[in-house]
Amino acid sequence: MLDSLVVLLRAAIFISVLQAAGVVLLLGLFRKNLTISKLSICSLGKRAAFISALTILVRYLIEPIRLTGSMTGIFDFSIHEFLITSGFGITQFSRALGVIILGISLLGHPNIREKTGLFGAILIVISFCFMGHTATSEQHWIISILLTVHVLLAAFWFGSLLPLHLISSLETAAIAGKLIENFSKVAIYTVPIILLAGLGMAILLLPSINSLRTTYGMLLLSKIIGFAALMCIAAFN
Repeated sequence: MLDSLVVLLRAAIFISVLQAAGVVLLLGLFRKNLTISKLSICSLGKRAAFISALTILVRYLIEPIRLTGSMTGIFDFSIHEFLITSGFGITQFSRALGVIILGISLLGHPNIREKTGLFGAILIVISFCFMGHTATSEQHWIISILLTVHVLLAAFWFGSLLPLHLISSLETAAIAGKLIENFSKVAIYTVPIILLAGLGMAILLLPSINSLRTTYGMLLLSKIIGFAALMCIAAFN
Protein backbone atom coordinates (compact mmCIF):
# COMPACT_ATOMS: atom_id res chain seq x y z
CA MET A 1 0.00 0.00 0.00
CA LEU A 2 2.72 2.47 0.99
CA ASP A 3 4.80 1.54 -2.05
CA SER A 4 1.88 2.30 -4.35
CA LEU A 5 1.33 5.62 -2.58
CA VAL A 6 5.02 6.47 -2.99
CA VAL A 7 4.80 5.82 -6.73
CA LEU A 8 1.79 8.15 -7.00
CA LEU A 9 3.50 10.83 -4.90
CA ARG A 10 6.68 10.64 -6.97
CA ALA A 11 4.63 11.11 -10.14
CA ALA A 12 2.77 14.05 -8.59
CA ILE A 13 6.05 15.62 -7.46
CA PHE A 14 7.68 15.26 -10.87
CA ILE A 15 4.70 16.76 -12.70
CA SER A 16 4.18 19.63 -10.25
CA VAL A 17 7.85 20.65 -9.92
CA LEU A 18 8.37 20.58 -13.69
CA GLN A 19 5.18 22.61 -14.13
CA ALA A 20 6.23 25.21 -11.55
CA ALA A 21 9.76 25.50 -12.97
CA GLY A 22 8.40 25.69 -16.53
CA VAL A 23 6.13 28.59 -15.65
CA VAL A 24 9.05 30.59 -14.25
CA LEU A 25 11.26 29.80 -17.25
CA LEU A 26 8.50 30.79 -19.70
CA LEU A 27 7.83 34.04 -17.85
CA GLY A 28 11.54 34.81 -17.74
CA LEU A 29 11.81 34.48 -21.51
CA PHE A 30 8.51 35.91 -22.71
CA ARG A 31 7.06 38.04 -19.89
CA LYS A 32 7.29 41.24 -21.94
CA ASN A 33 5.14 39.69 -24.69
CA LEU A 34 2.26 38.85 -22.33
CA THR A 35 -0.71 40.99 -21.30
CA ILE A 36 -3.93 39.57 -19.81
CA SER A 37 -2.69 35.96 -19.58
CA LYS A 38 0.18 36.88 -17.26
CA LEU A 39 -1.89 36.70 -14.05
CA SER A 40 -3.39 33.34 -14.99
CA ILE A 41 0.05 31.89 -15.75
CA CYS A 42 1.39 33.19 -12.43
CA SER A 43 -1.58 31.60 -10.64
CA LEU A 44 -0.82 28.31 -12.38
CA GLY A 45 2.78 28.50 -11.19
CA LYS A 46 1.74 29.28 -7.61
CA ARG A 47 -0.69 26.35 -7.53
CA ALA A 48 1.96 24.02 -8.94
CA ALA A 49 4.47 25.24 -6.33
CA PHE A 50 1.96 24.71 -3.50
CA ILE A 51 1.10 21.19 -4.69
CA SER A 52 4.82 20.44 -5.03
CA ALA A 53 5.61 21.59 -1.49
CA LEU A 54 2.69 19.60 -0.06
CA THR A 55 3.50 16.37 -1.90
CA ILE A 56 7.22 16.65 -1.09
CA LEU A 57 6.36 16.97 2.61
CA VAL A 58 4.02 13.96 2.51
CA ARG A 59 6.60 11.94 0.57
CA TYR A 60 9.26 12.73 3.19
CA LEU A 61 7.01 11.84 6.13
CA ILE A 62 6.13 8.49 4.59
CA GLU A 63 9.78 7.40 4.47
CA PRO A 64 10.21 7.02 8.29
CA ILE A 65 7.05 4.91 8.30
CA ARG A 66 8.44 2.69 5.54
CA LEU A 67 11.77 2.28 7.33
CA THR A 68 10.30 1.44 10.76
CA GLY A 69 7.08 -0.23 9.66
CA SER A 70 5.12 1.92 12.08
CA MET A 71 3.52 5.36 12.29
CA THR A 72 5.75 6.05 15.30
CA GLY A 73 8.68 6.30 12.88
CA ILE A 74 7.62 9.88 12.18
CA PHE A 75 8.65 10.78 15.74
CA ASP A 76 11.96 8.88 15.68
CA PHE A 77 14.61 11.62 15.54
CA SER A 78 17.39 9.15 14.73
CA ILE A 79 15.53 8.18 11.56
CA HIS A 80 15.15 11.85 10.59
CA GLU A 81 18.84 12.45 11.28
CA PHE A 82 19.67 9.58 8.94
CA LEU A 83 17.24 10.74 6.23
CA ILE A 84 18.29 14.40 6.29
CA THR A 85 21.93 13.49 5.59
CA SER A 86 21.07 10.90 2.92
CA GLY A 87 20.66 11.43 -0.81
CA PHE A 88 16.91 11.12 -0.30
CA GLY A 89 16.83 13.88 2.30
CA ILE A 90 19.08 16.23 0.32
CA THR A 91 16.89 15.70 -2.73
CA GLN A 92 13.66 16.46 -0.87
CA PHE A 93 15.17 19.49 0.88
CA SER A 94 16.52 20.93 -2.38
CA ARG A 95 13.17 20.47 -4.12
CA ALA A 96 11.19 21.88 -1.21
CA LEU A 97 13.45 24.93 -0.93
CA GLY A 98 13.30 25.40 -4.69
CA VAL A 99 9.50 25.36 -4.92
CA ILE A 100 9.15 27.63 -1.86
CA ILE A 101 11.53 30.20 -3.38
CA LEU A 102 9.80 29.81 -6.73
CA GLY A 103 6.33 30.21 -5.20
CA ILE A 104 7.37 33.32 -3.26
CA SER A 105 8.97 34.79 -6.39
CA LEU A 106 5.64 34.60 -8.22
CA LEU A 107 4.14 36.86 -5.54
CA GLY A 108 6.72 39.60 -6.04
CA HIS A 109 7.70 42.23 -8.57
CA PRO A 110 8.49 40.92 -12.09
CA ASN A 111 12.18 41.90 -11.82
CA ILE A 112 12.50 40.02 -8.52
CA ARG A 113 10.43 37.15 -9.94
CA GLU A 114 12.85 36.48 -12.77
CA LYS A 115 15.97 36.28 -10.61
CA THR A 116 14.63 34.47 -7.54
CA GLY A 117 12.30 32.28 -9.59
CA LEU A 118 15.19 31.13 -11.77
CA PHE A 119 17.20 30.30 -8.64
CA GLY A 120 14.30 28.21 -7.34
CA ALA A 121 13.98 26.43 -10.68
CA ILE A 122 17.71 25.63 -10.67
CA LEU A 123 17.45 24.14 -7.16
CA ILE A 124 14.59 21.94 -8.37
CA VAL A 125 16.58 20.76 -11.37
CA ILE A 126 19.74 20.09 -9.36
CA SER A 127 17.76 17.99 -6.86
CA PHE A 128 17.50 15.22 -9.45
CA CYS A 129 21.28 14.71 -9.25
CA PHE A 130 21.36 13.54 -5.62
CA MET A 131 19.58 10.20 -6.02
CA GLY A 132 19.52 7.14 -8.24
CA HIS A 133 22.15 6.04 -10.75
CA THR A 134 23.47 9.57 -11.13
CA ALA A 135 24.62 9.80 -7.51
CA THR A 136 26.31 6.38 -7.46
CA SER A 137 27.99 6.42 -10.87
CA GLU A 138 31.76 6.80 -11.21
CA GLN A 139 31.09 9.50 -13.85
CA HIS A 140 28.95 11.40 -11.35
CA TRP A 141 29.89 14.92 -12.44
CA ILE A 142 29.52 14.30 -16.17
CA ILE A 143 26.17 12.59 -15.71
CA SER A 144 25.01 15.32 -13.32
CA ILE A 145 25.71 17.98 -15.95
CA LEU A 146 23.85 15.99 -18.60
CA LEU A 147 20.95 15.34 -16.22
CA THR A 148 20.75 19.03 -15.25
CA VAL A 149 20.51 20.05 -18.91
CA HIS A 150 18.04 17.22 -19.59
CA VAL A 151 15.68 18.15 -16.73
CA LEU A 152 15.99 21.92 -17.20
CA LEU A 153 14.95 21.73 -20.85
CA ALA A 154 12.26 19.16 -20.07
CA ALA A 155 10.86 21.53 -17.43
CA PHE A 156 10.85 24.39 -19.94
CA TRP A 157 9.07 22.33 -22.60
CA PHE A 158 6.62 20.42 -20.39
CA GLY A 159 5.95 23.35 -18.06
CA SER A 160 5.14 25.61 -21.01
CA LEU A 161 2.29 23.49 -22.40
CA LEU A 162 -0.46 24.71 -20.04
CA PRO A 163 0.75 28.34 -20.12
CA LEU A 164 0.70 28.21 -23.94
CA HIS A 165 -2.88 26.95 -23.76
CA LEU A 166 -3.76 29.90 -21.49
CA ILE A 167 -2.02 32.29 -23.86
CA SER A 168 -3.96 30.90 -26.84
CA SER A 169 -7.24 31.20 -24.92
CA LEU A 170 -6.80 34.63 -23.32
CA GLU A 171 -4.53 36.71 -25.51
CA THR A 172 -5.47 38.27 -28.84
CA ALA A 173 -4.66 36.25 -31.95
CA ALA A 174 -1.80 38.61 -32.85
CA ILE A 175 -0.11 38.39 -29.42
CA ALA A 176 -0.67 34.63 -29.07
CA GLY A 177 0.59 33.96 -32.58
CA LYS A 178 3.73 36.03 -32.07
CA LEU A 179 4.54 34.45 -28.71
CA ILE A 180 3.99 30.89 -29.96
CA GLU A 181 6.22 31.68 -32.92
CA ASN A 182 8.95 32.92 -30.55
CA PHE A 183 8.48 29.86 -28.33
CA SER A 184 8.82 27.58 -31.35
CA LYS A 185 12.07 29.26 -32.37
CA VAL A 186 13.52 28.49 -28.94
CA ALA A 187 12.03 24.99 -28.68
CA ILE A 188 13.18 23.80 -32.09
CA TYR A 189 16.81 24.17 -30.98
CA THR A 190 16.53 23.26 -27.29
CA VAL A 191 14.09 20.33 -27.21
CA PRO A 192 16.29 17.96 -29.31
CA ILE A 193 19.02 18.52 -26.70
CA ILE A 194 16.74 16.70 -24.23
CA LEU A 195 17.19 13.57 -26.33
CA LEU A 196 20.93 14.08 -26.79
CA ALA A 197 21.50 14.60 -23.05
CA GLY A 198 19.38 11.54 -22.27
CA LEU A 199 21.28 9.39 -24.75
CA GLY A 200 24.56 10.64 -23.29
CA MET A 201 23.48 9.52 -19.81
CA ALA A 202 22.32 6.15 -21.17
CA ILE A 203 25.69 5.51 -22.82
CA LEU A 204 27.49 6.27 -19.56
CA LEU A 205 25.10 4.31 -17.32
CA LEU A 206 24.44 1.19 -19.38
CA PRO A 207 27.35 -1.28 -19.17
CA SER A 208 26.57 -2.91 -22.54
CA ILE A 209 24.01 -3.05 -25.35
CA ASN A 210 22.57 -6.18 -23.72
CA SER A 211 21.44 -3.98 -20.81
CA LEU A 212 18.61 -2.77 -23.04
CA ARG A 213 16.97 -6.15 -22.40
CA THR A 214 16.67 -5.40 -18.67
CA THR A 215 13.70 -3.62 -17.09
CA TYR A 216 15.70 -0.39 -16.96
CA GLY A 217 16.67 -0.77 -20.60
CA MET A 218 13.09 -1.43 -21.69
CA LEU A 219 11.91 1.67 -19.82
CA LEU A 220 14.66 3.68 -21.49
CA LEU A 221 13.62 2.44 -24.94
CA SER A 222 9.99 3.28 -24.12
CA LYS A 223 10.99 6.84 -23.22
CA ILE A 224 12.96 7.22 -26.44
CA ILE A 225 10.07 5.90 -28.54
CA GLY A 226 7.60 8.19 -26.72
CA PHE A 227 9.88 11.19 -27.22
CA ALA A 228 10.31 10.35 -30.91
CA ALA A 229 6.51 10.15 -31.29
CA LEU A 230 6.13 13.59 -29.71
CA MET A 231 8.75 15.01 -32.06
CA CYS A 232 6.88 13.57 -35.04
CA ILE A 233 3.67 15.22 -33.84
CA ALA A 234 5.54 18.51 -33.36
CA ALA A 235 7.05 18.29 -36.84
CA PHE A 236 3.64 17.58 -38.36
CA ASN A 237 2.16 20.51 -36.42
